[in-house]
Amino acid sequence: MDSSSLCLLFLTLCSADAFKHYEVYRCVFNSSDLEDIEYIYSKYHKKKEYMRFSSSLGKYVGYTEYGVKNAERANKDTSELSVRRAQKEAYCKHNIDIDYQTALSKS
Repeated sequence: MDSSSLCLLFLTLCSADAFKHYEVYRCVFNSSDLEDIEYIYSKYHKKKEYMRFSSSLGKYVGYTEYGVKNAERANKDTSELSVRRAQKEAYCKHNIDIDYQTALSKS
């Protein structure tokens, strides 16, 4: 994406006994057109991304040994993939439309 891209970012944080896990949901976009939107769901452990779903790829990718195993498992789960793929329209498109309407009403 070029430098004019925008991004919505949401975090989910969990911590217990010094182990830190968090998930990041991102919507990267140039316009409110569904084709210009990329939904990215990343999972982190101790500040290191170990697994990511990208709507551009339509599947999970692992970045560590643990992440690769979990990505393989998640990619075999058709219901999990269906949920993630649907988030581009249900989650990103909905929020981006609100942001665009808010920005246009302010100008």
